[in-house]
Amino acid sequence: MQCRFLTSILLVASVLMWASCSSMQDKADPNRLPDGRIGASYQDFLNRSDYRDTRDVWYHDERIEKANTENSKIVVRLGAQRGALYVNDEIAMDFPVCTGRSSYETPRGSFRIIEKVRDYRSRSYGSVYNASGDCVNSDATSSSPVPSGGKFVGASMPLWMRIKDGYGLHVGRVLRDADSHGCVRIPQEACSYLFEKCGEGTRVVIED
Repeated sequence: MQCRFLTSILLVASVLMWASCSSMQDKADPNRLPDGRIGASYQDFLNRSDYRDTRDVWYHDERIEKANTENSKIVVRLGAQRGALYVNDEIAMDFPVCTGRSSYETPRGSFRIIEKVRDYRSRSYGSVYNASGDCVNSDATSSSPVPSGGKFVGASMPLWMRIKDGYGLHVGRVLRDADSHGCVRIPQEACSYLFEKCGEGTRVVIED
């Protein structure tokens, strides 16, 4: 009898402990779902105190699934260093971007995707290597001096989507301040959706 009583107490204690841990876990990060995506509404996401600085990506899976060249629009907001994908004028994804530093400003305006290349290398910016294969200039241009036997290698720009001359959207290092040579760098996870869903002709708006 006593054993049964003790067993019941232990069972109740275990359930209470599990509920307490679960509650603490939810409070620790209420916006995070098990798969790593943001579970809050978009308005709640915008209202986050760290919205400008976070690298989190907000998704709406059903809208992304319906995205195509004609019904989609990409908006890049330079001040917030954030980008957004709209599908049928509804927000489908909000993601961090890294745009041009002051000496290489990203052009403002309304554009269209005019070229897509999965594995692209810059013709203007990259690195210079010597004859031994050692990098001697990691912030070079195509006109930088190249040692005898060396070479200039353009920077890798995966999932390239050109919008104007040498400007485009692509996978790249995303800091929370403008730091590129004018292109719009996007995290791999977000750029993969854009590259897959948006084709040549998709509108791209870059604004302050």
